[in-house]
Amino acid sequence: MTRGISDERSLVKLLWNRGFAVMRAPASGSSTKMARPDIIAGNSNRNLQYAIEVKTTHDEVLYIARESINQLVEFAERFGCQPIVALKFKSRLKSWIFIQPQQLMITPAQNYKTTCPEAQRIGIDFKTLIGEGKQLKLVP
Repeated sequence: MTRGISDERSLVKLLWNRGFAVMRAPASGSSTKMARPDIIAGNSNRNLQYAIEVKTTHDEVLYIARESINQLVEFAERFGCQPIVALKFKSRLKSWIFIQPQQLMITPAQNYKTTCPEAQRIGIDFKTLIGEGKQLKLVP
C-alpha cells in the first residue's frame, strides 16, 4: 500500500468516526480523464459536503499539479459541494490542515504550491472542518 492511500484511508476513518458519510475514490486524479477527488464526504445534520484532494509531503514545500486542482474544482461544482485540499506536512506536523484551492499559490509554471508555514497561517484544523469548533488561528 502506498503512503498516499494510507493517508487517504486514515482521513476517511477520521471523518466516518465523526458522523460523516464518506467515500474514497480509488481512481482519482490524473489516473482518469474524469474529474474525481480523492474523498467525498458529507454530513446532512451539519449541512457540510466536501470534495477533498489529499496531499502529503515530508518537505517544507508542497507542489500540486494544476490538473489535480482543476479536477477537484470541476467535480465540486458539478456535485454541489465545497472543494477542499487536505494537507499533511509529515516532517513538521502530525495533524491535517485544510485549505481551499483558491488559497494556494500559483507557480510560474501555472501549477500550485504552499509551504507549511503558509498552510498553517491560512488553513483550518479538523475540528473546524467538521463543524465542531471555530478556529481563530492554527499556528500555536
